[in-house]
Amino acid sequence: MLVLVLLGNLQPQAFASFEELPTGARQAGLGHAFAAVADDAYAMYYNPAGLVHLRRSEFTAYYAKLYSGLSDNSSIGRSFIGYAQPIRSKGTLGISYLSLSLADLYSESTIGVSYAHALGERWNLGGTFKFLRKSYGSDAYTANAINSDTGASLGSPDPLFANNGTSKSATSYDLGAQYRLAKIYALGIAILNINSPNMALSSADTDKVPSAYKVGLARRTKTSTFDTEVTWHQFTGNEFRLNMGGERWFGSGMGIRGGLGFGQRQYQVTSFGFSYRWQNMQFDYALIYPLTGIKGTFGTNQVSLTFRFGRRD
Repeated sequence: MLVLVLLGNLQPQAFASFEELPTGARQAGLGHAFAAVADDAYAMYYNPAGLVHLRRSEFTAYYAKLYSGLSDNSSIGRSFIGYAQPIRSKGTLGISYLSLSLADLYSESTIGVSYAHALGERWNLGGTFKFLRKSYGSDAYTANAINSDTGASLGSPDPLFANNGTSKSATSYDLGAQYRLAKIYALGIAILNINSPNMALSSADTDKVPSAYKVGLARRTKTSTFDTEVTWHQFTGNEFRLNMGGERWFGSGMGIRGGLGFGQRQYQVTSFGFSYRWQNMQFDYALIYPLTGIKGTFGTNQVSLTFRFGRRD
């Protein structure tokens, strides 16, 4: 399983399918702490309850190249596109597509349908239904497998792929809530991949999508945001992470932000980014840099472009 070995070397913090990663350049720049802040189309990924904040429709597109500069020239790309539409007093509906690919060797894709609605003046509630699919490509190793004990060529395809195919699909779902504590303070709660589906190709194996339980506290004004968040990832054991970030907006339409993240399995990252708003368009950039684990990388560069159109609902 060369592909799994390669992915393990590139992402020492991850050993499961559909790892929860920063999505959206603004969100990445905020240190991946967004459950309580969630106020744009990327709420579909972080906390679907945040879609309630949208006052007009949004379309967004995002791309990241993970761990640039590795000596083996690995190219791991990750992209997201999403559209969210407020439906007057009936809530907000959204649809999204997320993908991750490693050259022609491995890919993951997620199609999500999200809905959120306000409950009174303080509560926002939301959920996302997701269709997950992962697939493996073919190369010299999968077409001509090697005996792991002797190192001899088997002269036949990898038995795992030959017996189980090269792809697996499943469904999953997220739930989220936001609670307004005061005028500038909010609490966010999100549970991602509640059912933790098994994405292993063989029924005899286990490769469950890890559930993530998030609790965040945010302080927001018209020009600044600060969010701190605790996440419990349910891998084969329990893993906790602490993420925090802040941003400041200026009258020129520019915004700057930075963040930090700490946790188990050598998870230590820092991030920074900036934005520019012009009329109905917003451009975001972020750089995430690992402080431990991966060596020889320039970090992960991320860019997002968001369009807001239509009249405010």
